[in-house]
Amino acid sequence: MRITALAVLLTGMLALAACGRDAVDAPAPEPVAPVGVAASDETSLAAPATGLAFWMHLNVAFNSLLIAASADGLAAYNIEDGAAVSSVPGVNLSGVAVSYLGFGPTATGVVAAFQPDAGAFAFYRIDNGARSFLSLETTLDIRGAVRGFCFGRGDGVPTPSLYVVQRGKILVFNFEEQDGGLAAAANIAMNAPDDLAACAVDNDGALLTASTSGAIFRLDGEDSFKTPFAKAEIGEVGGLAVIAATAPEGDTPEGDEPAAYGQLALLDKSTGAVHLFDRTDGHALGAVIIAAIDEIEGVAAAGAMGATGANLGGLYRNGLIALSTDGETPAVRIIPLNGVANALAFPTGASVNPRGAVAPVEDDGLLIKIELGAE
Repeated sequence: MRITALAVLLTGMLALAACGRDAVDAPAPEPVAPVGVAASDETSLAAPATGLAFWMHLNVAFNSLLIAASADGLAAYNIEDGAAVSSVPGVNLSGVAVSYLGFGPTATGVVAAFQPDAGAFAFYRIDNGARSFLSLETTLDIRGAVRGFCFGRGDGVPTPSLYVVQRGKILVFNFEEQDGGLAAAANIAMNAPDDLAACAVDNDGALLTASTSGAIFRLDGEDSFKTPFAKAEIGEVGGLAVIAATAPEGDTPEGDEPAAYGQLALLDKSTGAVHLFDRTDGHALGAVIIAAIDEIEGVAAAGAMGATGANLGGLYRNGLIALSTDGETPAVRIIPLNGVANALAFPTGASVNPRGAVAPVEDDGLLIKIELGAE
């Protein structure tokens, strides 16, 4: 049975959080005027998206997938041209997240999606060749309303964990790989403030949560809810995401680990504004909205957000931010992270591969030692 170090930390830490109480907030930040960034692509949807996520192709970046959940099911679209690739129709889904089993090119993408009608999570494997959804037998029943969830793992951890945000608590489900699928290995229920509404998993395995007031908390100690890691003035929380990166090549001394770069993205659904914060210290970087161009409309209110720092090819070599729109013609509109970085004047760093890296094999594991003695 595997219990992540984060889960062990949170078990002791969140037990100290006052049950039935809101998180302690810092003074309200000054309002931020969002900067417009021109839309670069638009993907038409069959139904308004309730969640967005991304799957990275094992060797061809622009053949990665945009994955959208909706009341009509699950659908995957090619990043390069928006072409439909695979779908799971006829299932009412609220939210979607993607993580991986294993590391490198052979890692298997796994989709977690919540079925509100059934009060359960469903899981799907993404075939590395056909890029199709394959249903896993794993299901996870949840009692009570789900406010938000996130699905991810830290560097070097072979399987993901699922975090479910409910009123006054966070549920943590750790998984093990079993016969090509997932098996629940451990679950923990922890006390938490009442006003949490979203979460995200950082690449170091840390859990980040966002409150309805726009405060972001990084859960890394007993005082995590006393002072927000970051905060924005927003109307309605629509999602939280980690855009992970490392120091650009040449900026890291030889032999050292690359320094952490990247951003946190927090969506205000009511305005379509995405607030960005430095991933390492939480300071505000500004906010952006998706602005219209001649062929693509802007986003004045968003249904869901997806954001990643993974290399998805071309314009999206450093990642992207995508927002879904409702209405008569539901769609997903995208801006490249490079455009956001130029608008807000922050460095992008080097992309982090969410598939993880295969650990190098020591020579001793490959060589057959032969002992020769003199006759």
